[in-house]
Amino acid sequence: METRPTVGIAGLGRMGHPIAANILDAGFPTVVWNRTRDKAAGLLERDATWAETPGTLTQATDIVLSSLADPTAVESVYFGPDGLLDRARSGTILVDLSTGSPATARRIAAAARERGAAFLDAPVAGSIKAATEGQLGIMVGGDRAAFERCQSIFSTIGKAAFYLGASGSGATMKLVSNAILATMVQALAEGVALGEKAGLDLSDIFTVLGASSAAAPVVAAKAATVTERTYLPAAFTLALMQKDLWLVRSLANELQVPMPATAIAHDMVLAANATGKSGFDFSAVALLMEELAGTGESSPE
Repeated sequence: METRPTVGIAGLGRMGHPIAANILDAGFPTVVWNRTRDKAAGLLERDATWAETPGTLTQATDIVLSSLADPTAVESVYFGPDGLLDRARSGTILVDLSTGSPATARRIAAAARERGAAFLDAPVAGSIKAATEGQLGIMVGGDRAAFERCQSIFSTIGKAAFYLGASGSGATMKLVSNAILATMVQALAEGVALGEKAGLDLSDIFTVLGASSAAAPVVAAKAATVTERTYLPAAFTLALMQKDLWLVRSLANELQVPMPATAIAHDMVLAANATGKSGFDFSAVALLMEELAGTGESSPE
């Protein structure tokens, strides 16, 4: 019987914790690290092993998955003292599931190669529910052989893993995806605000949209959230969407690709965050549009 690789998980937040739980459930020897140990308690009770630092995590494992909040955290965990790269060994595979910049992915990949290791930028599509159910979509850039070696891991945490090419390709695809998602939700928010101000019932708007040429999975997924204004708990926060859209705009600026609709979506997400909605689900741009249009429960008397 083939020996299963020992898998490390760096980052046990909203996505990292359920990913680690699925790795454990699949029978992989699992080592975990998080900035605060308390988030690992339930996993340690289920026979996961604790690593004191990201560096010791790398030293004890064959494949490391990182799921980190933002580019600053990625920089610190990979390049910081006793970081993931510090003790990477020949043959180690480092896989970052976070959403980050293609340039950072290429820089980590180059540093990993110097140590005889491999790096995959592998951001994921899907909510906490998808992470819990092992139904994430995984977009992967980097060494093809490393991608093949990670197939058993990817099939444990996701419904599909797509190999997209050289380092940075996975990160780029995630930014493409989120740019489209954000502009679709902004368009939805504007249309709903218009219909509501004109006297249409919110539930009727979504019923008709679902049967029209404007039907899309995101419209169906956000119907109850927008209609009932249940923006908490958030599947994906406005704060995180703002971060991702800034990465999109930075890449577009670097490549000189005009993205006017995405720029507007970014600014509306920024406005929503500036008005106290940063912890809400990203579809709460609809709440902002209601406020601007003077409709909805949150509007002034």
